[in-house]
Amino acid sequence: MSNLSDFFATAAVAAEQYPTFFISKSQTFVPPQNGNICIHVIGGGGGGAASTNNASRSGGGAGYAKKNSQAVTTSTSIVCVVGAGGNGGWSGNGYNGGSSTVNISGMTQLVGGAGGAGTASSTANGGAGSGGDVNTTGGTSQASANAGGGACMTTVNASTTNRGAGTNHYSTYDGGTAGETDVIGDFWSSTLGNLAGGKAGRCMSSGIGGFNEANGGPLSGGGAWSVSSNGSATVHGGNGGIGAGGGRAVNTGYYQKVRGGDGGDGIIVIQYIP
Repeated sequence: MSNLSDFFATAAVAAEQYPTFFISKSQTFVPPQNGNICIHVIGGGGGGAASTNNASRSGGGAGYAKKNSQAVTTSTSIVCVVGAGGNGGWSGNGYNGGSSTVNISGMTQLVGGAGGAGTASSTANGGAGSGGDVNTTGGTSQASANAGGGACMTTVNASTTNRGAGTNHYSTYDGGTAGETDVIGDFWSSTLGNLAGGKAGRCMSSGIGGFNEANGGPLSGGGAWSVSSNGSATVHGGNGGIGAGGGRAVNTGYYQKVRGGDGGDGIIVIQYIP
């Protein structure tokens, strides 16, 4: 009969034989061992807009591309470009995220498309993934005034509607929601061809405290934050998690003290697989 120590011993061996690499800066990656790898490419999320009225919108989530299996050797060069998340707007529109790309000689380029920025008048679109065996489009910010940032979706069978509004999300103070990715777990423990993300950020309609609750976990959007005429502190939309859109911000009457949440930076994840 197996016991808990056997389980941890097996997991340790698997981690050693099939390591995972999280690449957050542009670089040329050289595989440390021969074998097969799975590649995940995620772009940068869009920044949220900010205003003194309810017209501002949150940022869109980034696109995602996945190569299920690619044979590599220690002489293979993998050129990785990692897109940055878009900044949130100070009393104005947010900024677009940047695309992430992976190039291996003889292989189609993988692209994690950039999330669109929140503006004062229109919904921000999610970025599109391309070149992979799996390609998805990031969540939009939705037209609802209370919607937070869009999520980065990692499975093709995820709901294609309300990705910005997110069907699974934290409880909210004002009825708004932020986009939440389709697989919840520990992103940094992802291995063997799979990815998991964190919870979406809360949307808030009062108070200045609790900003960390508005921030999205990896792949999930930042919450929208709306405050009525508060001049004591800057109202800041929640930041998007990795590849996700930042939440919008509203502070009625205080034009200089309102800032949209930043979009999450992109990332490239390379996992050895059996």
